[in-house]
Amino acid sequence: MSREQFDAAIGVVPPSTVDVEEVLDRERRRARVRRVVNPWTAAGASVAAVAAGAVLVLAPGGPAPSVVQPGAAPTGAAPPPPSSDACRLAPRPTTAPLREKANVVADRLTTVLTDAVRQRVAAGTTLGVHTLGQYPKGTQHGPLSFFHVFSALVPQDGGVCSGGEDYFMAAASTTEKAHKGNVWAVVTRLGGNASPATECGPAPADTQGSCHRRTGPHGETIVEETFTMASGPTVSRVNVAKPDGTGVIVEAQNTARDANLGDAPDMPSPPLSLGQLAEVALDPGLTLYP
Repeated sequence: MSREQFDAAIGVVPPSTVDVEEVLDRERRRARVRRVVNPWTAAGASVAAVAAGAVLVLAPGGPAPSVVQPGAAPTGAAPPPPSSDACRLAPRPTTAPLREKANVVADRLTTVLTDAVRQRVAAGTTLGVHTLGQYPKGTQHGPLSFFHVFSALVPQDGGVCSGGEDYFMAAASTTEKAHKGNVWAVVTRLGGNASPATECGPAPADTQGSCHRRTGPHGETIVEETFTMASGPTVSRVNVAKPDGTGVIVEAQNTARDANLGDAPDMPSPPLSLGQLAEVALDPGLTLYP
């Protein structure tokens, strides 16, 4: 059978409904959150995402993603687990459901976070929008304005599970005497895929830093991390697991965009110190259960 006869037999192939850019945007965000949850071991990990029957394999800092057909594993990758197991074992929030609507939660958290950050940054610091504050794709939120990131868990072909996001996020760029940095935060129910780290581990490759775990004044688990990337930027991050079931992650970097992009530092240190970040994260107003 010739190619022409074969094409005539199968008919016209329908155009793909996969918005590759939207999938990439979502998976970059998910990859960043995964690095936050396990920052000391996930720096070089690849991320697999599934969309409409195709697997997109992302490698941070690597070339353009490759598309792998369902059932085929990326070169050198271990066979994926059965799809039912992927969803069954996926991280899910274990704390109580929210008592408020998501938009009410977002507005309340925005006021608390904005006040807490403004009280602690250097005098004259201005807050601006940041690319991490864009969700969904094309919708830019204001400086430190929380938005609800949510996607249902869906089993997909190829033995993986897509979705499962459920947290509130906010971000802002900072400018102080022409020097730029950024601050961002995640507030989530404990047990999900955006839960804060509760233990320290080995530092990522090609970084220098430290990690300290302690207990807060009201029984909070606090993990304070700081590390300097090979390209120079410093990342300071505080993870707090609160007894009421709220998880809070607050991070500051001394570069305008994202330290993971390899940019050089734009200010001597992040706009908030570890101590200041801990004060912000421990603010009683940063809770999902007021």
